Amino acid sequence: MFGTNRNQTEANEKFRIHAHKLLGEFVRAIDKCDQQELKGQFDVSEALAEEILEIIREYHPREKFSLGIAPLESAFSTEKSTRPNIELFEMNDRNKWGAECVLWVNGNPSEPILHVEFFEQASDLKLQYKYIGS
Repeated sequence: MFGTNRNQTEANEKFRIHAHKLLGEFVRAIDKCDQQELKGQFDVSEALAEEILEIIREYHPREKFSLGIAPLESAFSTEKSTRPNIELFEMNDRNKWGAECVLWVNGNPSEPILHVEFFEQASDLKLQYKYIGS
C-alpha cells in the first residue's frame, strides 16, 4: 500500500483519506455513545464502548470532554511535532495496516493514543479497535 511511484503515491493518499474518515467516524461514535454505529460498522459491543470511555476518563477524570481526531490537513504531518497525530504502518499480513491515532479532547491533542487495525473486506476498508494507550 505504501510506495513511492506516482500511482502508489496517489493510492497512499486515498488510503490516508479513507483511514482518516473511518477513524473520525469511530471516534465520533464513541463520543456520542452511538451503539448502533459502533456495533454495525465497527463490531464494538456496548460493554467494549463503555470500557473505551472509562479508559479515556482515566486520562481526564475531572472534566467533561468531547473526543475527536486531528484535521486531515495536519493529521499525518510531522511539521509541528516529531510524531504525527495519525501514523499508519503495514502489518506482517499484507492485507492489514496498523494505525496509532492521538485522540483529541476538547479540540486539542491529548495523551491517549487509539490503536486500530485496518483490513479489506469485500473491497471495502474496515476498522478494528485494538486498545488505547499512551
